Amino acid sequence: MSSCQFCLRTFPHGSGVRIHQSRALACKEKRDAHLEALMVRAMVASSIPDDDILSNTGEDHEQDLPAPTDLSDLGVHEPEVDLSRSDIAAEEGPAARVPTVLMEEIVDEEDCLYFEDFPKEDQAGATFGKGPTTFQSIRDDQVLQGAEILGPFESDDEWELAKWLIKNVGHNQMEAFLKLPIIQGLGTAYTTKDHLLEAVDDLPGGVGWKLENILLKGDLKDDDGKEIEETLELWYRDPVDCIRELMGNPVFRDVMRYEPQQLFEDSEGKSQVINEMWTAAWWWKLQKLLPVGATICPVILSSDKTKLSNFRGDQSAWPVYLTIGNISKDIRRQASSHATVLVGYLPVGKFAGYSDKARQAVRYRTFHYCMSIVTRSLIAAGTDGVDMTCADGSVRWIWPILAAYVADYPEQCLVANCMENRCPICKVKPKSRGSHEPSDPRNQAETMELLKEHQSGYKNPSTAAKSKEEYEGIGLRPVYAPFWAQLPHSDIFQAFTPDILHQLHKGAFKDHLVKWCTKLIGEKEVDARFRAMPPHPDVRHFKNGISSVSQWTGSEYKAMEKVFISVLIGAAAERAVGAARAILDFIYYSSLQSHTTATLLGLAGALDDFHRYKDIFITLEARLPPHFNIPKIHSMEHYVDLIRLFGSADGFNTESPERLHIDYAKNAYRASNKRDYIIQMTKWLRRQEAVDRFTLYLEWMRNGAYKRAEDLSRLPVTLNDDTEAVVVTRPTPATPSATYQIAKTHPSGLSNILAADIIAGHDAGYFLSAVKAYISPHSTLIPQPFDRFNLYKRLTFVLPSIREASRNHSRNIVQATPPVPSRGVRSPPQPACLDFALVRTGEPNEKTDGTALHGLRVAQVKVLFQLPRVYGLRTAHPLAYVEWYTPFSTPDPISGLYTVKRSTRNNHIYHLSVPPWTDSYRRLWGGG
Repeated sequence: MSSCQFCLRTFPHGSGVRIHQSRALACKEKRDAHLEALMVRAMVASSIPDDDILSNTGEDHEQDLPAPTDLSDLGVHEPEVDLSRSDIAAEEGPAARVPTVLMEEIVDEEDCLYFEDFPKEDQAGATFGKGPTTFQSIRDDQVLQGAEILGPFESDDEWELAKWLIKNVGHNQMEAFLKLPIIQGLGTAYTTKDHLLEAVDDLPGGVGWKLENILLKGDLKDDDGKEIEETLELWYRDPVDCIRELMGNPVFRDVMRYEPQQLFEDSEGKSQVINEMWTAAWWWKLQKLLPVGATICPVILSSDKTKLSNFRGDQSAWPVYLTIGNISKDIRRQASSHATVLVGYLPVGKFAGYSDKARQAVRYRTFHYCMSIVTRSLIAAGTDGVDMTCADGSVRWIWPILAAYVADYPEQCLVANCMENRCPICKVKPKSRGSHEPSDPRNQAETMELLKEHQSGYKNPSTAAKSKEEYEGIGLRPVYAPFWAQLPHSDIFQAFTPDILHQLHKGAFKDHLVKWCTKLIGEKEVDARFRAMPPHPDVRHFKNGISSVSQWTGSEYKAMEKVFISVLIGAAAERAVGAARAILDFIYYSSLQSHTTATLLGLAGALDDFHRYKDIFITLEARLPPHFNIPKIHSMEHYVDLIRLFGSADGFNTESPERLHIDYAKNAYRASNKRDYIIQMTKWLRRQEAVDRFTLYLEWMRNGAYKRAEDLSRLPVTLNDDTEAVVVTRPTPATPSATYQIAKTHPSGLSNILAADIIAGHDAGYFLSAVKAYISPHSTLIPQPFDRFNLYKRLTFVLPSIREASRNHSRNIVQATPPVPSRGVRSPPQPACLDFALVRTGEPNEKTDGTALHGLRVAQVKVLFQLPRVYGLRTAHPLAYVEWYTPFSTPDPISGLYTVKRSTRNNHIYHLSVPPWTDSYRRLWGGG
């Protein structure tokens, strides 16, 4: 481990310290001052004039620099469309010298960011010695008991079989499987289902389940005159123990943070970057309010009632999930990472003992009462803190505090204790939700006072009228002890995070915008336009239109959004197109995985544009009733503030809880006998979690990570001294670069193809002319129709990662294939696939200056090929025959789309050339 001598933050390697000191503003200043002091000290000691020292230093550095590095090694390309083709081996010239660059190991996502750590004196995330992690404790227990690593299993094969049975086979089938003679002959330690389940139950378990019975006495009476009673079962786990498990899981060691941090794009700190929760405002502000040395654990809760079966409509579960903001959002989103845990099943009662008037209020009160039981351990832990061993083996003073609540709109209103015609975040009036005017935020302390006065019957005459008006004005419900009232440092009204799935994809887009636009241009016209779109691998083709789609999911919404503007162009009024573009811009900005000051301004601007154009739908009677007081439209007002507060919205999407329902609710229910199913579901889940946990434990052990408890006590606590950290930067290319992948061999159907067949099959009438122009500076040969070429079917580009879109490198495929004739009834003919692509030409174009399209031009890729050997020329890369389209002009001011057409020269011959396909940048979708 290495550490920064200025802030004492530790890093796995010395390179991490150098990166940190070049980006952390406070440490950078101290480092620069330190190096300057060392230089002054050296000058004084040697008594050499300053000028001589500086000149000698420059000479020494020049001698120490490594050999020149080719720009392509750095992922920097400077392509030019030049028919002289300097990449042909026969005409190689002297290599141009490029600037020498000192490279270091730099994290891909943050190498161009500056960051500022929380003030050192507050000791955020401070450590207090070492302790055993979750897995270390398991192994220590095994050592004390004299047990082997595999626990109750005698071999890896026996364990793998047991794991497969538990994860994939029901109990009845499991018993039959183990009774098979061939399985009996394996001699496993378990020969029956019960023996196997006993072995699994002996595995180290996680947090145990608790049961609390809740007795409800209704206001209705039975035939005997007694109050009708109903007993509800609340199954839950201690959330603090669940947090301890997550914090101490060494699997999360490299994806966990313990202190807030601010990121910036520039050294002046003017353009902030917000992505993870620790880069946002909530954590930074709260850290200032807690004692020195405290480590915040932002608790993220989510709940959502779901049906367990399509055949038993009354069978439902109400899971409550928990995760923590210390873990990277990329990991939290993955159901397989087990970074989100189930902490409870809320009861779904019938409330048959209550009258219609009382039933709804009792439902709300029961929810809050149950949630207060589930979360009660967070009160003490969030007030005084709890010592926990973290994933890195350090003990920290953890303060688990409810930060965010992920839920759809009805659940948000239930949690906020407000009516569903109100906003759970602000005090906007029901009839003003579509006004785009700011409203005061709800206040938790004020809300509790209003609830108390309502409960007391407004006994204070001087405040009764005003309190009653305010109570009714913000739409409160008569739940006098909401579960969040006692949770320390929490504000439930600012905890509701953006819900991109329900509020935007399904709500603002599908339920409203698509409905309005369809009414404007007609359902038949919309379907016809969707059917007429050309196919593309990255775009879903609605071959029957959209009116026939019976079941919509997030995938369908997103597929429609990609092409919806093109559906409207030329059919809908310009202001309707402007409103549609604004909503789509808002959706895409909201979906970014990393935000900057500029993207948040773009998000706010998109919302402004929608409200500027929205009245067209009322004017043309597409929106009835004539107002926009829609909860999901109003929710967009809070996105900018919530992203600033908690980080990018992809870390809180309700798609994650819905995915977890499959594992924690539906699959668990299917494994039960459908009677008293909740208790069976908890037992099934405990075994599933035990197997998953033990699998990770074995991987951890076999990676050599285990250290015994007594070894931990002897670990040195001094920090490594790394005083020579220097500024190391990587040059930022003017444009992102991409690498490509190509098949090692030519497909059999595309080898040794006559040029005449290429011209006909690829609609490449000027193919030979382009090849001739390409080779003429280096050869006197004239390409002929009987020449044979080897072709490629596709080219795959591995694009550079874009922080705002994804940390992963996306792939983009460009195809150029001829038509395929029919090979029978089951194999219909396939049309030619000649893709459009963006090609980096480097041509100046003032219309695209400052945009992502700068230096790019559209071309249709007709042929991907290699030159025949008989030409005697060797190229560094295979070639592409393309037909160019006109340069980008001014985009349409309403839709923002560019219009291009085929580029022609004299006599209307297509403008074409053979650029190297390393210049190709991005596949396009559209028609010729």
